[in-house]
Amino acid sequence: MSDIPDGETAANTSSGYDGAYTAHLWEYPNLCVALFGVQFHTPEGQRRYEASGIPEEMNPVLQPGVADGLLLVRPLGEEGTGLLLQYWRTYEDLDRWARQLPHMRWWRWLLENVGPDLSFYHEIYQVKAAEAIYERSCRPVGPAAFAATSPVIAGEGRSKDRQARFVEAAAVTA
Repeated sequence: MSDIPDGETAANTSSGYDGAYTAHLWEYPNLCVALFGVQFHTPEGQRRYEASGIPEEMNPVLQPGVADGLLLVRPLGEEGTGLLLQYWRTYEDLDRWARQLPHMRWWRWLLENVGPDLSFYHEIYQVKAAEAIYERSCRPVGPAAFAATSPVIAGEGRSKDRQARFVEAAAVTA
């Protein structure tokens, strides 16, 4: 139930709350969000990680993941870390991809090299209700980069409605 005609997005419509738009997360009722991070505790840890070849392999290897349910990858940076934010169609898609090469090789390398020089972590969230709103002039990021969008009407106050729509779609796929 889009607020705009099929095939259009907030980027090519003039209606909406001064250009604000929402991503149709209800179209991804089993959305899984994952954060994968590496922390460098010393320059030697960062050097060893870079020498492992993992950073160079990652982007070309993740791109074909789109066919396997990977919706979007965003590198996020902080001093002394490597961090990837990933959106997956489902947890099962992420889990299946993670149990293949080269991910298993990367994981093994990290397990064998964790210690005082570097460490790693992951956080996985299986979304149960969600919304994503982008204000005027915001370029598509996060879910707006892979989901359809529609304008947000000023004063509409429908956050709970949009999240309920996500919950309803998830109930149908369960």
